[in-house]
Amino acid sequence: MKPGDMLGGRYRLVEPVGKGGMAEVWKAWEDEAAREVAIKVVCPARDLVGQWIDTENMNQGRRELHGRFRREGEILAGLSHPGIPELYGRGTHGDRPYIAMRLVDGKSLHRFLLTQRPLTRPVVVAIAWQIADALACAHAADLVHRDLKPHNVLIDRDGTAVLIDFGIALPLRPGVTRYTEQGATLGSRGYMAPEQIREEPLGPATDGYAYGCVAFELLTGRRPFEAETELSIVRQHLESVPPSAQEFAPWVPDDIADLVAGLLAKKPDDRPDIRTVLEVLTAHLPAPGDPAPDPRADPDPTLRFREPDGPSATAAKAVRLPITVAQVARSRRGGAWISRRSIEDALAEVVGELAEGQAGPATERLAGILPAARRQFGTDPLVMDARTVCADSLRVAGECLRAEDIYRQQVDDLGRSADPRDQAGRLTALLRVAECRIPSGEIAAALEGLRTVVGVVGTLPAGLADPIVVHCEELGVELDELGFDAEVNEILAPLRRRAP
Repeated sequence: MKPGDMLGGRYRLVEPVGKGGMAEVWKAWEDEAAREVAIKVVCPARDLVGQWIDTENMNQGRRELHGRFRREGEILAGLSHPGIPELYGRGTHGDRPYIAMRLVDGKSLHRFLLTQRPLTRPVVVAIAWQIADALACAHAADLVHRDLKPHNVLIDRDGTAVLIDFGIALPLRPGVTRYTEQGATLGSRGYMAPEQIREEPLGPATDGYAYGCVAFELLTGRRPFEAETELSIVRQHLESVPPSAQEFAPWVPDDIADLVAGLLAKKPDDRPDIRTVLEVLTAHLPAPGDPAPDPRADPDPTLRFREPDGPSATAAKAVRLPITVAQVARSRRGGAWISRRSIEDALAEVVGELAEGQAGPATERLAGILPAARRQFGTDPLVMDARTVCADSLRVAGECLRAEDIYRQQVDDLGRSADPRDQAGRLTALLRVAECRIPSGEIAAALEGLRTVVGVVGTLPAGLADPIVVHCEELGVELDELGFDAEVNEILAPLRRRAP
């Protein structure tokens, strides 16, 4: 192929603009529509032997490659989104299939990151939101892109982020041909999800992991896992806990840092879906009328959001959506991702109910998201507070068995820490477990719980021990009233002897 060649009697080649492992891209001119177009055409077979075409099965390899390429055209024909190239036509030039699509006149995100650092927060969020929105379109069509990386995102002259190269995209509908490939697993090693590396079944969460890698790079200027060898990088993706984005970029808001950490979870079910990504990012988008970023970006991805009728005006309506019944149901199945803001909002509602002396729907909503919150954040103080308040509310409502389960989780989780503050929290949870045993008549268990706490509370600093001692006395009064004054006096005697 050379400049001036005519494809399909419609597209005149102008110049080559890029080449990948499977295809090359040309800028072309379409006379009838009077527009520039991008032509993507399969590389000559001689360039593909040994990489994409098996030397022992060349005919089969070529058929599969051409089939994959034609499917890319079908995929683009079924997608309509400003962040995905529009398909104009397709055909064959000699024995090489091609597709014609909208020409994105800009630079790759990879090049953008190399030349535009440091990026301001509005620029980062504007790019990240646009990529997520394009992915949402693909996922709504039951497609997994499978190769999301900075090289496959273009920043157009007007600042639009465009997701390209659906060459190895996987339709999830039944009956779709699964094309094989020569060589390694499809995808790019630095951005591949653990299940993709292991060649396990893939889904939208696989793209979510790659998106998390790209978002981490946008925020910090580096990938979440870096090493000298490809094998070391693969091993980290499979086994290592990624660092927080805030470790390299302290300015990153907590909810975005938590979002990226969730996207990089090893298990697909633990990752937020792309709709959740959009909800979190929307709160940080540039707004109509905002000034241009300083330093300026070229192209400027914030431009379309800063315009009066830009996407921010519509996207803002989705900010801080309430926790829905569906989210709670997903949490109970263990598959939902919970934002820190969702926990804060649910906790505030329960505190409000308790202030009115009742436990109601807010307590159920908070109880529904706690399993996912515990899985994501562990013993984070916000989550520990939420669990304690939820359990307190359940106990007030007479749901002592459910409350006891949460208190016991607190005992188990805090028991792994040697921090005196965590040990104080553990003793408080033990006292709450004891209180939950009383309504069911398990007085012996309640007394034993009180004895356990009294035996170790003296090892804590006074400032941490004093509230627990008061709590012990309060539980003692409750047991006294049930007629167990002798047992209580014997258990509490060591505390009372030490009292001033």
